[in-house]
Order: sequence, then structure tokens, then C-alpha cells
Amino acid sequence: MLRSLRNKVETEELTDAELLQRFRETGTGEDLLPLYTRHAELIYALCLRYLSAPQRAEDAGMEIWGVLMEKLPRHEITNFRSWLQTTVRNHCLMQLRREKRSPVEQSGDDLMQSDHLLHLSSESTSSEPPDPRPLYHCLKQLKEEQRRCVQLFYLQEGESYQSIAEKMNLSVGRVRSHLQNGRRNLKICLEGQPKEP
Repeated sequence: MLRSLRNKVETEELTDAELLQRFRETGTGEDLLPLYTRHAELIYALCLRYLSAPQRAEDAGMEIWGVLMEKLPRHEITNFRSWLQTTVRNHCLMQLRREKRSPVEQSGDDLMQSDHLLHLSSESTSSEPPDPRPLYHCLKQLKEEQRRCVQLFYLQEGESYQSIAEKMNLSVGRVRSHLQNGRRNLKICLEGQPKEP
């Protein structure tokens, strides 16, 4: 127990590049786990952005594990976060292509990036993009700091824990906590939304 706690603290202090190097040396899932866990929320957010449904995003996020196991040893990576964003995006777009659906229609990218879509017409057909209003309704239900963290991290690509912490005058740990709780509360709220008839 004490050893695993010590290992956890040690891996939290390592940079992405150091964790990546450790994984490349061993190729084991055990050494990939800290890197994957650190970026799990980002992976989920990107998958949700493109696939639009929480369950599909979770499934794709799990598939990314296998993608990382396969690709990381074969690629020279200087900026892991940037490389990861591109990899996740490509994985989701490939999935949408396999399903023969337009990325524009299925992507939550436009829905999540632009507030003016809150005012979209409520008319919908099965070929139209998902209705963004439940997401925004649920965002409004979050506590202020949770909502700000979620918006900065998930809806404005490129914001890091550190940059959010500086903007909001919070610790990085507090930002991470708000993101975890905010994501959980969003999921609970979205799952409780009435289904379209």
C-alpha cells in the first residue's frame, strides 16, 4: 500500500516526456497507465466533442488505450498533449467514416465551441446534428467554479490545468477536482434528460 502510494506521488511529479520515456523503455501497460490517467479527461472530452454521446465517448476513450500501446513506441513525439489531441481526433473521425456519417453532423465540436448554437431551432430530424440544448442546460446546473473549469478545459482547446489554475486563482489540484466532479455531474444530468420522442 505504502509502495503504491509512493509510486503514485513519484509519477505525478514526472513530466509527460519522462512518463513517455519510461513507457518506451518497458512497453508495459503499467508504465502507460500514469500517462493515460493524466490525460483521461482530455481524451474523454475530445471523444465526446466528435462522437456526441457520453457512452460512445467512453468506449472510444478505452480504444485509445490500445492505440497508444501500439503507436507510442513507433513515433517520435516532442509534445505529447498535442500529439494525443491529433491522435484522438483522427481515431474519432475514422470511426465516423466507418459508420458513413458526416463528421460535421456527428461532431460535438461546433456544438461545444459556440454559444450561439444555444439558439438553434428545436426542429430536428434524424439526419440533423444532436440538439446541444441539454448540454448547455446541464452546464448551467454546475457550481460556478466547476462550470468555469469545464468550459476552459473542454470547450476552449489548449487550456491546461496550470493555465486554468492561474486564471481562476486556484491550485492545480483544485482545478483537477472541479473537472472530475463537473464531468461526473454533467454525465448524471445528461443521463437524466428526457429522451427525444
